[in-house]
Amino acid sequence: MYQYRQILVRMRRGDSDRDIARSKTMGRKKIALVREIAARHGWLGREAALPDEDVMAAMLARKETPPPSSCVSTLEPWRAQITKWRATGVQCTTIHATLVRNHGYTGSYSSVYRFLLHIDSARPPDVPLRLDFKPAE
Repeated sequence: MYQYRQILVRMRRGDSDRDIARSKTMGRKKIALVREIAARHGWLGREAALPDEDVMAAMLARKETPPPSSCVSTLEPWRAQITKWRATGVQCTTIHATLVRNHGYTGSYSSVYRFLLHIDSARPPDVPLRLDFKPAE
């Protein structure tokens, strides 16, 4: 809240948004938003008292937006087939080419690559076997 209070003081002195942004306190877009909120509540007048910390926090706090719903991949209809191909060691470029040629897939190679990353992360990693020998064995 200290930063917001300092910005309000500078706005009351007549500093522009660019001048305030040069101090690297926050960016011009956010300063413009603070100026809009301050003007709406009458905080920019020199004779008006600065608001309390609680009032400023309530007015300037970010509104939390819910996270976006998860997207369903365009490759989902072929998940079982792609999983089998990946288990046998087929490479990503081959999987993409086969999907385009045989199934009419119109998506990009990158989407296949990302889909394979999710499939590969679900499998347990290959752990190398450590061989221990006594000297001269």
